[in-house]
Amino acid sequence: MATPRVWIGGWRHVEHLDPTKSHTVYQVEIATASGRYTRVERRYSAFLALHKECRKFYTTPPFPPKRIRNTTARVLESRRAGLEHYIQGLAKNQPTPPQLATFLQLPSLGERETLGEHAPILGYKNDPYLDYDPTLKPDDMITQATLWAFYRN
Repeated sequence: MATPRVWIGGWRHVEHLDPTKSHTVYQVEIATASGRYTRVERRYSAFLALHKECRKFYTTPPFPPKRIRNTTARVLESRRAGLEHYIQGLAKNQPTPPQLATFLQLPSLGERETLGEHAPILGYKNDPYLDYDPTLKPDDMITQATLWAFYRN
């Protein structure tokens, strides 16, 4: 399964009429192997919730600390870089954690079609009818049923 490419392109401050409800969102961008591109915006608290859930099941990269009420551009850029490092490390897990797929709003991330892959192709190297030896009984029930279905008289 191919790993999705994930990065945080930037951040923006969301103003509110009540100044205590203003917050910052990070712009998470995702590109899958099939060429699908998506962008979602997430708050730091959403990243923290993702981290708390994923660390129960996976080894996770270090999570950047929150600096209370410090929203200078330098601090926000430092946090953006830390969150980007975190989410890229999490995306390297195989298979891709379902919690991450939900966080990125890619519910079908685990499906092969989204990633441009397909199911394995099964077949015979030679035509079983031409190589058929009636004295030997195939051990495989699937092979027996296939031979019967295609080559019965």
